[in-house]
Amino acid sequence: MEAAFSLLSGIETTSGIYYLEAMTDNNILPLRPFYLLRHGESEYNARNIAAGGGVDTPLTDVGRAQARGLADVVGQLGIKPSRIYHSHQSRARETAEIINRAFGLDIVQSPNLQEHMFGTWEGIKWDDLQSRFADGQEPENGETRAEFFERAGRGIRHVLETSPEDYPLIAAHGGVFRALGGLYGVEIRHIGNCELRLFEPLSDVAYFPWKMTQFKPSECGQKLVFSEVLPK
Repeated sequence: MEAAFSLLSGIETTSGIYYLEAMTDNNILPLRPFYLLRHGESEYNARNIAAGGGVDTPLTDVGRAQARGLADVVGQLGIKPSRIYHSHQSRARETAEIINRAFGLDIVQSPNLQEHMFGTWEGIKWDDLQSRFADGQEPENGETRAEFFERAGRGIRHVLETSPEDYPLIAAHGGVFRALGGLYGVEIRHIGNCELRLFEPLSDVAYFPWKMTQFKPSECGQKLVFSEVLPK
């Protein structure tokens, strides 16, 4: 199955966004529906500092409140998750545990779902990290974007291949959303803390075969609202 991840060379757009040239078929990931959740606000998020896979920065009180707010309404989902998988990093694990209060599901730590390994860039200002990527630089002693996209793709693939039922929920990181888009040559960015999306297979869209639906608590915090989101 790993052969499906023999992606082609990386490309960079005029805006500095890096993608992998996607394969011509849709075998990048198994076409099974799943939920993907970014963790709540972490201490490094609050300080606008880059926290990749090499930094285990915990949730802030705000991040825990974000997770509790989603847990209060996520039971209103029309299709409930079947099982919860999470990155080994504590910010994703704790978010998953809080969300699971609404479901009481089996919860499993799964490999390769951690954030992009930024190497010597861990702990720099987030804006500086974005500028370096836009300039075409890659992290020293970390993962290149191509390596991260492939590794995160293996993490998602493992969940989709081993989950006994459809609609698993993966609690991970903003970079995992970006990696998912990059595998198909599209942009998925600006993922907020505790943002939840449902990915459902599409049979008639060749370049990105997923319908994305975003879920979040309403302003009053009593309802779950949703909207369809398109990749760029």
